[in-house]
Amino acid sequence: MEFGIRNDKITKALLRTTIKKALADIKRDPKRSVRNLVDLGLNFAEGCNQREIFDITQHYLSNENSAYFRLAENMASELDHDKLTTFGLNFGYNGCTSGARLLREKQTELGCHLPFLITFTIDSRPDALTVSDIGSAIEQGMALGIYIYAVICSSDVYPDLLTIAEQFSECAFIYFVNAGRITREVISRTGEINNLVTSVRMEEDPEPCRKAVTALREQGCVTVVHYEYSPADINAILSNSITDAFAETGAIAGIYYAEQGIDPAAQKLIADYRTDIVRSQQYPIFIFEAQSDIKRIDAMFSGAECRVHFVGGGKVLYSAEQKVFEGANLRTDPLAEIFRQLDF
Repeated sequence: MEFGIRNDKITKALLRTTIKKALADIKRDPKRSVRNLVDLGLNFAEGCNQREIFDITQHYLSNENSAYFRLAENMASELDHDKLTTFGLNFGYNGCTSGARLLREKQTELGCHLPFLITFTIDSRPDALTVSDIGSAIEQGMALGIYIYAVICSSDVYPDLLTIAEQFSECAFIYFVNAGRITREVISRTGEINNLVTSVRMEEDPEPCRKAVTALREQGCVTVVHYEYSPADINAILSNSITDAFAETGAIAGIYYAEQGIDPAAQKLIADYRTDIVRSQQYPIFIFEAQSDIKRIDAMFSGAECRVHFVGGGKVLYSAEQKVFEGANLRTDPLAEIFRQLDF
């Protein structure tokens, strides 16, 4: 069943065909084909925010020596084209175009801000969120125009969570997981899911992360890496040593995210570093600073910084500070009612 998607199957079918052709063309002529793909994005962009993103990308690709051409060639050569196309359409079209239209309509109807992304954390506590809890929330979220979901797994139930991405094929999922949970079973099942990006946690020793990413890439899976930083990591990040390790894994993106309670000034250093690295175009990998980038996207689609995170027991965390909201619970309250009560 589809929730909130308009009658635009023809548009999506045309986009799918065009994108898959462009990915095949990238193998032969990366520079020309990537530029053509960005031009295509501009033709389908809705609103000034999307056009601005593609305009910036066009500017970067005017650099003949940009490492992003190498990244595009690697993606087209090594990753499964059905996975790249499906995730890209689910994220970019369902989530940021068609879904965003519905989301804005629902914001007006409900009189509140709605997040473009919802995050769930599953841990090993007795009251941990279940597949059923998350599935119910996603059904309600799609009805509100939300098609992008992040799942953070700190539990051995990780294989069970793959069922969620399998069930909701119109959504885009990013699963965050430790390298030790990337087992043969997980790799095999992930290889059969087209709407999922796996983010592998990088620790001080990057080797387990590198091995996990390599194993997933061998199955054509779209894979990124993430690193939780503290004030003690600032110098290592600014010296490029962690970004170097990101790039050496072969992942398509690296995500820096701040530990809870970090000094905003330290976080700004990393956000500014991320901007400088992107502009330098020296690494064949996308680099993100989680909080600053999500904040920017929130402003584009929701008009406010409306971050929502559900954890064990159905507890609601909201805003960049991850405040605990005591007035509602995922297991007892409708999703729309929870959003209406949150003070972003």
